[in-house]
Amino acid sequence: METKILGYKRDNGRIGIRNHVLIIPVDDLSNSSCLAVEHNIAGTLAIPHPYGRLQFGADLELHFKTLIGAGRNPNVAAVVIIGIEPNWAKLIADGIAETGKPVA
Repeated sequence: METKILGYKRDNGRIGIRNHVLIIPVDDLSNSSCLAVEHNIAGTLAIPHPYGRLQFGADLELHFKTLIGAGRNPNVAAVVIIGIEPNWAKLIADGIAETGKPVA
């Protein structure tokens, strides 16, 4: 039996059935900006959260891994990172960019 899936093959070989442009806030201060983008640009999906500030050590590392994992999901076509801390935004963007997806 042959199975056929209508989806999107990503540059890294993974297949997604959605084609979202994800808007990721680095920290909770950036949630409203991400939601404004989602509200004004069709096809984007913001993922607001209450984290990013006052996190340290393993907790902060898990936060970064979680956001990178969301951006690496095969149902995500591209990602926009919004945050107040440029080094953190770059860390997240670099982790997602390894998949070959466009990240800004």
